[in-house]
Amino acid sequence: MNKKILLQKICFMKTIFPDILYLYSRNQDTINKDIERYLDEIPYDKASIKSLNYCLLFLKPFRNIFYYRTEENHILRGLCRIFMKPLVTVEINGGKIAGGFRIDHNYCVVRPHRAGKNLTVRNGVTIGKGRANADDSSLIHPVIGDNVEIFANALIFGGIHIGNNVKIGAGAVVNKDVPDNCTVVGNPMRIIIKD
Repeated sequence: MNKKILLQKICFMKTIFPDILYLYSRNQDTINKDIERYLDEIPYDKASIKSLNYCLLFLKPFRNIFYYRTEENHILRGLCRIFMKPLVTVEINGGKIAGGFRIDHNYCVVRPHRAGKNLTVRNGVTIGKGRANADDSSLIHPVIGDNVEIFANALIFGGIHIGNNVKIGAGAVVNKDVPDNCTVVGNPMRIIIKD
């Protein structure tokens, strides 16, 4: 048997359950928005089954995003995880994350209360639980706005609010509210307002 045909059959077997899970997911539009964030790295120009399969086969952090989006179907998701294992070093728990979520590397913990569209997380980022918000004692995880980019080894914790169009620099420790349209750097954190 031709090596190319054998490889195609193996890939088909690995992706059949994720394809079914995708087709029956109520979050298909959100998954498509996630795929669109990876189009600059893959040989496809739009979100589709082919681009989904490519992301699942070759971009391992995307698997964790896919399983986060399809948590409503436990049985089929369990079957998928047998053939396409998620990364144990990428943890996405709780909260609601809007479409366009992208993880660029294989190590991070993402546990926001809520995150807006186009969240980008780099290597070693931790988003998680901390001190409760002074105005709302039930809010112990960050609320993150739209178009936020978090660079390597940044820590974001507590019941804080991060605005829209924010960049959080590498190694920054963010434990206070951040307004829209700015950059956060350092430990202790400094906010640099964009002009």
